[in-house]
Amino acid sequence: MYTVLRLGLLLATWFLVQLLTPLRGLFAVAVAFVVSGVIGFFLLDRPRNEASVSLSRVFKRIDDRIERAKTAEDDYIDAVAAQRAELATEGEAEAEQEAKGQDEQPGELEHSDEAAPASSIDNQEPGPSRNG
Repeated sequence: MYTVLRLGLLLATWFLVQLLTPLRGLFAVAVAFVVSGVIGFFLLDRPRNEASVSLSRVFKRIDDRIERAKTAEDDYIDAVAAQRAELATEGEAEAEQEAKGQDEQPGELEHSDEAAPASSIDNQEPGPSRNG
């Protein structure tokens, strides 16, 4: 509504400039823009405020919709991450069970896991060879 009133004021001002002054063409349009802008600033104050409130509501709804979509996306990403972490934890537990073996009791050593005798342990320190 404000836009229609603003255009009507501009056309009325241009028509009056054409009738009451010797100005013609683009110069008359420029004068009509300036004069209608000044008149409209005072005369169209209420419709302009109503239009701005209406427009702010529209953008508020858009912002709310964007925020809801963002929250839903974040919740979805968090749920997927939690599900992946749960699956990884379950997979690690299954891998540990398979590594222990089904017949073996926790804490028992198998034949290949027995400790080596002390005489077979290499007592050399790691590092470069000092031979030579």
